[in-house]
Amino acid sequence: MGDVINKNNYMNNILRYIENNITDNINIELLSSIGYVSRSKLKNDFYSVSGHSVIEYVYKRRLSNALALIKMSDMELTDIALGCGYSSHQALCRAVKQTLGLTPTEYKNSDTYYFFPPLSGDSLQSVTVSSITMPQMTRILFYHTKYIGIENMAVNIFLHSFPNYKGRIFGRNGVQKGNSFCYELFLTYSNIDFSLLFPYGFEIVREASPHSATFATTTVRNDEHIINTAWNYLYSVWLPGSMFEYTGEPYCEEFILRNNKPYKLKLYLPLRKRYEETKISLIDNPGLCFVAAKATGHNAEEISSQKVIEYLQEYYPHIINVSKEIYVQKGTLTTPLMRFAHCAKDEGINFCVCGVKISPEIKLTGNENVKTIFTEQNKYLVFETSAMGDYAQTVATLLTFAKDNRIDADPDGIFAVYDTRKGSHNLQTKMYCPVRICPK
Repeated sequence: MGDVINKNNYMNNILRYIENNITDNINIELLSSIGYVSRSKLKNDFYSVSGHSVIEYVYKRRLSNALALIKMSDMELTDIALGCGYSSHQALCRAVKQTLGLTPTEYKNSDTYYFFPPLSGDSLQSVTVSSITMPQMTRILFYHTKYIGIENMAVNIFLHSFPNYKGRIFGRNGVQKGNSFCYELFLTYSNIDFSLLFPYGFEIVREASPHSATFATTTVRNDEHIINTAWNYLYSVWLPGSMFEYTGEPYCEEFILRNNKPYKLKLYLPLRKRYEETKISLIDNPGLCFVAAKATGHNAEEISSQKVIEYLQEYYPHIINVSKEIYVQKGTLTTPLMRFAHCAKDEGINFCVCGVKISPEIKLTGNENVKTIFTEQNKYLVFETSAMGDYAQTVATLLTFAKDNRIDADPDGIFAVYDTRKGSHNLQTKMYCPVRICPK
């Protein structure tokens, strides 16, 4: 823990220096002396915290500042370039064209916005990105009616049956079957009698060929809360701010054993380099309509979701099969790979609002548990991403962007729509922020 705290402290100093001197000549030698660390350590730690090299990060921060001035001011392009750290207006034009495929004038007149916010450096976990070759493995499925702790049950039963097992053990959530949840184990050593596992709820599926991929990895103690926090950080905080995106392929975790018991887990998130930069668009009213429900107190997520499902099952069962766009308003997503609802604070009471997209022509049968929600503002800022980041963090990014670009945003009307048509592991996310006064 001490190493993480120390790294956060000096990284915060580095990031603060970059932000205060963004127009100056910033290089690794200078930053390593400011942080009192070696060049190699700075490079590794900066990449671990941000998912960017130092040069890439400085490049994107300068461009973000310049594009905000291009969009919202009447400054001459040469003045913007020199004021944001570029050697000439030609250098700025090349950067805009290379990143967005637009000239500065085309960008100014478009409804597209580029924004790369500054990082805080408050890393919860060290993250490593590397190409890894997964070995040949045997896949076995473990089923149980209890979801919490299913991964440890699967591993412990396996190790109890094979106490002398010396291979590696990987795992991931599987597909639920009936009322039973599934956890998949992947074993590098297969010369064992798997029939011993049948009485414990295991099924054997021999299909796990070697493959290479790029992964973001982090190692944590084997504790349910710590593991969930690490996955949430890796997927919802680190990934959206990095230069990578989730491939949609299954993620996994490797069990590190001590005395034949799992005491640590190494998390693997498959990545590819992101070629599209984060863009925020200003659009007209999209004319969206949702059927949604609100719940308060404990288990508000489950309760609000269940209200909508029960209502649709009774009155509009076909919508459940058709609608794959999930509405969420206010709060923080708890398990981004599994859930689509959220919780927030409303006059000191936990509450949750969630729903599904419907056609505006549908007139709902009266029911006090649900309501129809329409988009009503004339203009909306829309943040689009394939990485489902932390809800509160994305809201903060949108509001910071609006402030920097002199847009009067309505924070109380912000909501997100998660498109699940490509599956829960490949979500397309849009966050909508209503605009009170359009920028001139």
